[in-house]
Amino acid sequence: MKRPLDYPAARIEDEQETVCGVSFPDPYRWLEADSDETRAWQQAQNLLTDRNISHWPHFPRLLELVDHCTADGNGSPHWMVDPTPVFAGGRWFRLDRAPLEDGRTYPEAAVVRVSRSLEDDGRVVYDPRQDGTASVSWIAPSPDGTMVALGVSPDGGELCELRLYATDSAERLADHIPHPLLGRLSVPQWTPDSAGFFFAAVGDAYAFPVYYHRVGTDTPDTPEPVDAPDVPLVQVDPAGRYAVATSVWALPRYVCDLPARTWRPFVQDVDTTMVGVIDGDRYVAVTSQGAPRGRLVAVDFDSPTPGDPSTWQEVVPESERVLSHVRLVGGRLVVTGSVDTEARAWVFDRNGAELESVPLPGPGAFPNDALPHNALTPDGHPDEFVFVHSTPQSSPGLYRYRLGSRRLETLQPPRATLPGTSVSLRWADSRDGTRVPYHLVLPAGASGEEPLPTLITAYGGGQVAWPPQYPGPVGAFVASGGALVISHQRGGSDLGSGWGAAGQAGEKQTSYDDLYAIAEHLLATGVTTTDLLAVTGWSNGGIMAGAAFAQRPDLWAAVVSQCPILDLVGGHRDPYGKFAISQEFGSFESPEEVRRLAGMSPYQLVDDDGRYPWLYVHAGAIDSACPPGQIRKAVARIQAVTGPDAWALVRIWDGVGHGMASGRSEAILHTTFWLTFLMQRLGMSPPRTKGAANG
Repeated sequence: MKRPLDYPAARIEDEQETVCGVSFPDPYRWLEADSDETRAWQQAQNLLTDRNISHWPHFPRLLELVDHCTADGNGSPHWMVDPTPVFAGGRWFRLDRAPLEDGRTYPEAAVVRVSRSLEDDGRVVYDPRQDGTASVSWIAPSPDGTMVALGVSPDGGELCELRLYATDSAERLADHIPHPLLGRLSVPQWTPDSAGFFFAAVGDAYAFPVYYHRVGTDTPDTPEPVDAPDVPLVQVDPAGRYAVATSVWALPRYVCDLPARTWRPFVQDVDTTMVGVIDGDRYVAVTSQGAPRGRLVAVDFDSPTPGDPSTWQEVVPESERVLSHVRLVGGRLVVTGSVDTEARAWVFDRNGAELESVPLPGPGAFPNDALPHNALTPDGHPDEFVFVHSTPQSSPGLYRYRLGSRRLETLQPPRATLPGTSVSLRWADSRDGTRVPYHLVLPAGASGEEPLPTLITAYGGGQVAWPPQYPGPVGAFVASGGALVISHQRGGSDLGSGWGAAGQAGEKQTSYDDLYAIAEHLLATGVTTTDLLAVTGWSNGGIMAGAAFAQRPDLWAAVVSQCPILDLVGGHRDPYGKFAISQEFGSFESPEEVRRLAGMSPYQLVDDDGRYPWLYVHAGAIDSACPPGQIRKAVARIQAVTGPDAWALVRIWDGVGHGMASGRSEAILHTTFWLTFLMQRLGMSPPRTKGAANG
């Protein structure tokens, strides 16, 4: 057992948090403020963490292994896959992370590359190294391919600067667009004439005003007349007749007649999602309306009642498979989805007749989008289905399927694998009797019959699936002899929208109960023991990890909470916190709801009599979604109640946001830090050679 830690002192104040008439002690409220005192406390905490992490004798070897397992990702284990290459003007545009000239060293950030074919390297249009930019979040080439819009993160945070570059000269255009955009949430969409594009800026209280920018002119101060605050994306008809303003939760709220730019309401006041494409005079979409696993419908743009589901034409009915996204390829509808959480793709004609299934590289996943509307950004080729796919054992590869060929082409093979590992789909019985799936990845040579150090990774919220995809840098845990679990608990859309709704808002505790059921199933089947079991999650998953720490401390040897909100009750004072917590966990509008939030909030839950596992909290100093102030105060309270045998560490990284825009080496360092924490607690060490994870 490691030595007890001498935590930096944190004074206690007689402060209360009162919401809707319900009060809770808030003794560390002062740590929320950005002051000299809190900065000094944070620096002392960082130094304490650094001493106990980076001085571990195996740290340099683990850092090398994490770098190797990352392959061409950005070093973050969460949504690390870059977008599928985009076809425009007879050329392919892509964010490229290929190794540098030595064949072994990867760039800090992806470069923007253009080529005539996907087999060619082409040339660089923009390299972040040329001006010290942190990263490029997205690319949006003009339809004629002569220009490309870029979302550039100058400081590692999620707010993007929109820039325009000429493709042939690689020179930046003079257009100045002062409005910031929010990472991959808001990708511009060009009109077919390449004269300009629609984009959504970050407004007050996380509203997204929509603008149209004409190349060579100033962006107007007045936004488009789209009367909805949650519209970060405008889809544009390739034929130039329509545009559709789509909300965060993928509902096509407004349609615009082009080129006049006349907006009118479209699908509104329907409690559903619609993830779709513009197909002539209709909008074809996968919807959850009346179909928790998804069905494909068509809505006419000239319908007098587009918001009435009874007037929609059903193209593909609901079935046992989960439908997620649809795209037009070669005049056919290619629908992607899953069966028992594992990716599938099917081809239908425009009337809904099923023609074929797309062959895939193996049981795995397409790139995971944090929000459903992200899949609405056009990509690929009009006649070829080009996609990225990974498995829990192999990093993302790039593939092409020509419809009707029955043959899958590999354009870029996976750059890293976890050789000798095995993967199985298993099921646990949750508290209410529901069977909950999870994937178990066993290290090379393991049968699962002897207890292993085991790490559960989970998200479980926001209607976001956590599919069986490559774990990136966390592959180092498997390469070091640990078992990895990919949890598909309710709250996420792993088994459809009904699965997600069953673990949100008033039912949020169900998602956590599913997690605990998976943990108990691992214990009951001998995969691991409580002395060897850990859990981690990021963002919504970081909140889940915090709840698991406080609600079921008996299950875990260690918990790693990444970019979390650890004070759900106090979140009402932060604009984003109030928005996100109300969407996912419940409102602040009644005493009952506030008490229920407190029952999932670590800051309110921890007490002096509890025995808690080891805890590590990772955070970014410029994270606008999960700000460090509320993390500081929660960690102070946890440190005050942890016993002498448990560690409670926090690392708040300067110049880091929510993790999506971090540079490769810093993200690898962040992951190595928390993996070091876990390995110390679980008695692990990395292999002496990185051959455990082959490239």
